[in-house]
Amino acid sequence: MKKTIAIIGGSQKTTFEKMAKRQNCNMMFHTGKVRNGASKKAFRAIVKKSDCVVILLGAIGHVTMDVVKVLCKEYQTPVAYHSGMGASGAIELALPYVQRKKDNVAA
Repeated sequence: MKKTIAIIGGSQKTTFEKMAKRQNCNMMFHTGKVRNGASKKAFRAIVKKSDCVVILLGAIGHVTMDVVKVLCKEYQTPVAYHSGMGASGAIELALPYVQRKKDNVAA
């Protein structure tokens, strides 16, 4: 079963999808921009369905980051913080978390 990586922030959705596909992973994406401030409702489904969440620090605001962090804790979804904006770096950052989750399921 393919693992799902969620990327929060940025604007390169198609690039993220290509990079995830190369690593045999599904990818969910949200720009991190939400009207009238970030709300849990906007990110809940993405966090719930993903095996790992990567937050692009330079592409989202503090409120969005805090909301996603709380949701990840609620659903026990690993979260990784990427200081850059690159797609390959974000996907590579998520792979160890996805692999760890895969190993825990197999055990």
